[in-house]
Amino acid sequence: MNQLPKPTMSLLDGATGAGVKPRSLGSSLPVANVQDLAARSGDLTPQVLHRYLRDAEVLSNSNDDAASVPIVNLGRLLDPEHADEESAKLRYACEDWGFFQVLNHGVPGEIIDDVKENLKGFFQLPLAEKQADSLVRYSVEVQRVATDLLRIMAKNLGVADTEKLTTIAGAQSMRMNYYPPCPQAHDKVLGLSPHSDAVGLTLLLQVSPVTGLQIRHKGEWIPVTPLPGALIANVGDVIEVLTNGRYKSIEHRAVVNAREERVSVATFHQARFGEMYGPLEELVVGGGEAPRYRTISVEDYLKLVFSSKLDGKNIMDAMKIIDP
Repeated sequence: MNQLPKPTMSLLDGATGAGVKPRSLGSSLPVANVQDLAARSGDLTPQVLHRYLRDAEVLSNSNDDAASVPIVNLGRLLDPEHADEESAKLRYACEDWGFFQVLNHGVPGEIIDDVKENLKGFFQLPLAEKQADSLVRYSVEVQRVATDLLRIMAKNLGVADTEKLTTIAGAQSMRMNYYPPCPQAHDKVLGLSPHSDAVGLTLLLQVSPVTGLQIRHKGEWIPVTPLPGALIANVGDVIEVLTNGRYKSIEHRAVVNAREERVSVATFHQARFGEMYGPLEELVVGGGEAPRYRTISVEDYLKLVFSSKLDGKNIMDAMKIIDP
């Protein structure tokens, strides 16, 4: 039996092996609490600030299955009888989309239901009283899902030592997202700017039924409608580096709704301090490829992350040696 890495959890965006970010790495810029601002909306001017408005880009309205985020069944991935067929679906999702929905992941329904209920209550608490509850059980289950997915990704890539990829599930952080309704939204107000995730693998649980996540695919912004009980997975920048660009992190954003609030919880996975990020040897030596990204320590990588703006794939641009 494969042993899962010991989970660490932080409610900060970016955890360390010890769950505490050293001061020397820097930090994200402080911003006003959106929920608090929404509660004081009567004190605010009715004009939405320009930085929260999305550009007039193409938004896909296609109902074609080809424009839908791929679906991966983790139970079939772990079943020898169906593993090859399902692994091919996972490979396609990682290479062509960078996003996929995970079904039959084994996270007990009662844990997901508890998390959803507790998070709804969480955002109703006064700011000073917010605490993590049922999230501990949920984080352990989600780390298992991340480790299983990373193990199979490694096999798909021909990496014999799967720990070289599963190591990026060693540290875990969690971010709870609350997007209040915005009467002026009209699908134009951003809740989260376009970016790719600076971690290894992200697993997102949609708590409320309001759709807001959009991903950039082949020049279009595609809305993601979560399937019941699904976890939405996306390839992060670190996986792009480790796979030497075979699996690419994808830009995504969140838009707010004019009438309803939206709540979600994102769980991020990355390596612990002391590890290195760089293209895997099997791909650049055994695969005959030139390394396309720098090799740096986790600590130096996080310094780069905290010194960068949340803007597209600018972190990947800083990591590149040559374009994929």
